[in-house]
Amino acid sequence: MDPVTHGLVGMMLGLMGGGKLALANGLMAASIAGSVFPDLDFVFQLRGDMAYLKQHRGFSHSLPSAALSSFFGAAVLNYFYPMTGFWWLFSAFFAGFLSHLLLDLLNSYGVKILWPLSEKKYTFNLLPLIDPLLVLICILGIIWPFQGVSGYPVLAVFAFYCFLRWVMRLGARRIVRSRLKEKGWNGPFRIYVLPSGRMSFLRWDFIVKSTLKDLVGSIDLGSGRWRVFRELDHPPEEVREIQEILPLTPLGQTFGEFTPLYHIKCEKLGDKFICHFMDLRYRVENRFMHNGVLVLNENREVEKAFFLPYSTEHRIYLA
Repeated sequence: MDPVTHGLVGMMLGLMGGGKLALANGLMAASIAGSVFPDLDFVFQLRGDMAYLKQHRGFSHSLPSAALSSFFGAAVLNYFYPMTGFWWLFSAFFAGFLSHLLLDLLNSYGVKILWPLSEKKYTFNLLPLIDPLLVLICILGIIWPFQGVSGYPVLAVFAFYCFLRWVMRLGARRIVRSRLKEKGWNGPFRIYVLPSGRMSFLRWDFIVKSTLKDLVGSIDLGSGRWRVFRELDHPPEEVREIQEILPLTPLGQTFGEFTPLYHIKCEKLGDKFICHFMDLRYRVENRFMHNGVLVLNENREVEKAFFLPYSTEHRIYLA
């Protein structure tokens, strides 16, 4: 989720804790600080895009980090707000931090919330990275206390909005499944429905993975119209022999950590294998946002490997 939304949620929580909309309100300062604190992992950007993409929403977005960060954050804030009390500041900071984790869980990038017990990024795939309706809900939660109305009902509005998005996602999945059956897809396949990156309330993206091919597209719930962005065939028989070693390569490990939904397109050129990795979750116009290229020689050894985050012009060499 974007930092503006995180900050607005922290502000809303601070008002619910009591007091005015002012920096003198220690609870508000703590909840706002907690709501944006996890994204301080942007400092990894100083070490380059590769370091940032590997660490973003990692340990900094976990429950142990929430507890430790809240403890040290409250200790610092207690110096400026001694009358508020350490444990009240801790609670407000912790609430803001948890709100950040919850919002990031709701979009398709996911968070390693159970680190270090699990390296998996968990996601509910309900909200886009930037959600104007959620921003509006937050603004209502900030305005209502000034009108003499409790801000707590906004939590019920938020819960209803998430429930509505869940129902919409189920509806999008049913439509995709129906379209696939109309096209004769009777074999085993799995459908993933994600919030669209175009900030459209009714549009959802979908990814279909099967043993024969992968489909990537979008569907509009208003019209029921679907559009297939890309059909990706699985490697032909002549290159399937290398399928097992691809996840063990530097690029395979990078993609395995970075995204749960990727496709590998391989072809044999002479005595070499050229493999293209694609993160299926995010698209920019007519291409995938994050890609990679791997070259294996005749001995199935890595000859070249580079990651292409954001742009095909931006190469990060891994081998």
